Amino acid sequence: LGATSDIKLVGQGANGQEGIALCEQYQPDIVLMDVVMPVIDGIEATKVLHERLPMMKILVLSSFQDHESVYAMLRNGAVGYLVKSSLAQDLAETIRATYQGKMVFSSEVGAHLVSPPQPAVNFHLTDRELEVLVHLAEGLTNQQTALKLSISQSTLKFHMTNIFQKLGVQTRSEALVLAAKNNLI
Repeated sequence: LGATSDIKLVGQGANGQEGIALCEQYQPDIVLMDVVMPVIDGIEATKVLHERLPMMKILVLSSFQDHESVYAMLRNGAVGYLVKSSLAQDLAETIRATYQGKMVFSSEVGAHLVSPPQPAVNFHLTDRELEVLVHLAEGLTNQQTALKLSISQSTLKFHMTNIFQKLGVQTRSEALVLAAKNNLI
């Protein structure tokens, strides 16, 4: 990008927190954002920047192309998504197109946009069990989850036991990983 006269690199953060601070300081027109970064990941950084600086355009440049990453970045404010390994055209041209208001996507990402994620396996979870999983994925404790769902902790434990059995797992972490991989949460 250094060879282009119309694009100026104003900062480069080593992690999501630095990236947010640099964006707030310099307020660039376009931000190139990765998904996986230390301290604050790209999904959260994109959400924060989109809330604080809604006119800033966030273009994802990542090696991750799974449904979850693509949808999370777009849902949180990204306007384009490029896979690093398939960046065939000049990055400067892609940045210019984004600046002009065009949404730019790698072909690998386009497939995710055409077909929404479907659960890979039907685990026959009830609506209430899915609600429990969603709240657990938010990092809530058992007590907080029970309170939010207006159920007792013993009822919550009953639901969790059923979830673990249906998913074939033994821990909360295993349940959440499997649920995420199968687009249940």
